[in-house]
Amino acid sequence: MSRNRRVSQVLLVVLFALIINLPLLHGTITDWRIDRSGEDVTATVTDHRADGHLLEFTFPERIDPDQGRWTADVDRATYDAAVASGTLVVRVLPGHPEAYRADGQVTGHFGLVVTLLGDAALLICVLLLVRFRGKLRPELRMVAVEDVERCPPGVVLDRLDGGVLYVVCGEVEEIGDDEIVLDLGDRSVRVLLDGHANPVGHQQPARVTGRMVG
Repeated sequence: MSRNRRVSQVLLVVLFALIINLPLLHGTITDWRIDRSGEDVTATVTDHRADGHLLEFTFPERIDPDQGRWTADVDRATYDAAVASGTLVVRVLPGHPEAYRADGQVTGHFGLVVTLLGDAALLICVLLLVRFRGKLRPELRMVAVEDVERCPPGVVLDRLDGGVLYVVCGEVEEIGDDEIVLDLGDRSVRVLLDGHANPVGHQQPARVTGRMVG
């Protein structure tokens, strides 16, 4: 596999990993900011629902000038006390009323479970691609008619003057007994050296002239 293609695939995996983990990471950072810089305020309970112990509340105007309505699932004791008093203590990040945590708030693990499942699925996909990468790409076979040569980076698959000989250039992906495999990006070429020399090392660009046999 060429370096550019390998780098592109790694960056793609990193991008998917960031997308999967970004919500959990954002939530973790927000919780840390609330703990570090949050302010405990008394919010006004505006509505409540017994099933699930859901409270709706508003912040003082100095905290939330727009007087938005916010909600929190809390434990039974906090719910009963808030309904009785009409107030709820909430720790909120000044200037960011959407970043808050109510006393007795109950948080589920749904986000964590979804993130872990996403990471597991991504890992499985990566392992499958690594395991079966060679089988997913078509492989050509050729027999060299001269020694392997070093060449500038790049991919070439050309027939010489309409004859039976081809010139192939690509990165050396594998080196075996009297054979090498060149990576051409969307395909690979297994070159039977047929006794010819190969001075080119692994992951280095090589040029081969030979006959296609499959």
